Amino acid sequence: MPSTPRVFVGSATVRVLGAACGHCLDAVSAAVQRVPGVRSVAVDATAGIVTVVVDAPTDRADIDAAVRLTGHGSVPVR
Repeated sequence: MPSTPRVFVGSATVRVLGAACGHCLDAVSAAVQRVPGVRSVAVDATAGIVTVVVDAPTDRADIDAAVRLTGHGSVPVR
């Protein structure tokens, strides 16, 4: 993850690890939506990824923490 900026504005896409179904990704989406600054979260269940759009500088660690609260992991998609 060294080439991926830690704080971002705009959008970031992460692969959700351990999400075997749409229900899992819906839970991840709801958790990430609660992170301050998040404007929207789009889920691609087939690819197992979520794209997060933020209005204010947001630390990726906050996004990762929200994903972990649902029992899953995440890695940035380049």
